[in-house]
Amino acid sequence: MMINHTRASYQLILLGSPGDVARRLRGEVENSLMRLGLPKNSIRFFDANDAGRLDLSVPVMAVFFGHDSLAVDTDLVAQLLEDSAVIAPVVSSLIRVSNEIPPQLRHINAVSLSAPGDAIIRLTTLIFETFRLLRRERRLFISYKRNGSQPLADRLYEALDARGFDVFIDVRSVPPATDFQNELWHRMTDSDVIILIDTPGFREGRWTAAELAQANATNVQILHLLWPGLKEDASSAFSHFLKLKRSDFKSYLPLRGRFIKDRSVEHICNEAERLRARALAARHRYLVDSFCDASRDLGLSVSVQVDGWILLTLRSGKALAIVPTVGVPKSDRINEIFSKISDPDLGLGEIWIIYDSRGILKSWLSHLDWLDTHLPIRNVQMAKVPERLSEAMR
Repeated sequence: MMINHTRASYQLILLGSPGDVARRLRGEVENSLMRLGLPKNSIRFFDANDAGRLDLSVPVMAVFFGHDSLAVDTDLVAQLLEDSAVIAPVVSSLIRVSNEIPPQLRHINAVSLSAPGDAIIRLTTLIFETFRLLRRERRLFISYKRNGSQPLADRLYEALDARGFDVFIDVRSVPPATDFQNELWHRMTDSDVIILIDTPGFREGRWTAAELAQANATNVQILHLLWPGLKEDASSAFSHFLKLKRSDFKSYLPLRGRFIKDRSVEHICNEAERLRARALAARHRYLVDSFCDASRDLGLSVSVQVDGWILLTLRSGKALAIVPTVGVPKSDRINEIFSKISDPDLGLGEIWIIYDSRGILKSWLSHLDWLDTHLPIRNVQMAKVPERLSEAMR
């Protein structure tokens, strides 16, 4: 599979009546991207007229700027809701929601321009949280053969770290006396992108068709760097290949990639970012769509809220907050979610974290089960959602 260089990484569609507020938002988003070390065009802006060019294989978020003349339903908003996109309604004041926002969006907590604090900063934070552009959310995995490409791995580590990635290197980071394959799959599950530096002899080492299939099953994207002279391998069919050439290096291979050119490193980082966006979209959509489908099959009401969590309303009227969590749920993340959503004014009964358990260590799954008995929040494997929903309805 060769890489398509034309697609956007992250997409933000501005709907309703944008005006000056949207211009200020765009400026703040671009400044925030630059502060993170990301190109300011990492997030591509759309409006209603060019919404047909959205690419649903990468993350999409919408901001709807309310206005008195726009409080009617539209097909575009309906389509975005059906695609489980996060939509942030923006109103002049919370008492104006019914006047400025279409009925389709009135079940979503709106951002008020008249509320205390800077609404533009609030919206920017929501956008970066939705696209998981904060460092703690940008996990990337580099796998390489130490005696084949150590300098190149080090160079990529430095460049990706500067771009705000939390980079894990398998040769350095897996402790001794550890079951390498199980630890590898666990770490893969907690990453969005894997960079394989494929040098001579690498394929005969730890990476096999099983690891590649495991990554594909959990929607982790693989950027497969082919050393000059190496060819694509049938067992790597799930990879996105990037062929390195002699011209990518100032000095050639005996130095194991030490003198790779700056522009080549930048190209690799750009491809990692693009694939990371695809992984984020696919992994998040799997959780959200699967949960919403299972809920609707049971006749339950669900809606994706502006902070990315799902409001589930049972037939009894009881409301639950469902939080899709990509990767491995950890206690600090669980605490953060609980602090954000456990607002008494929301009137929520329970908070569930839903996650994909494939690839996670059995010891970690047991730990999550133990946490369920001690915390006011539930960790639910995606595969067990139908069973848990049936229990909640009793």
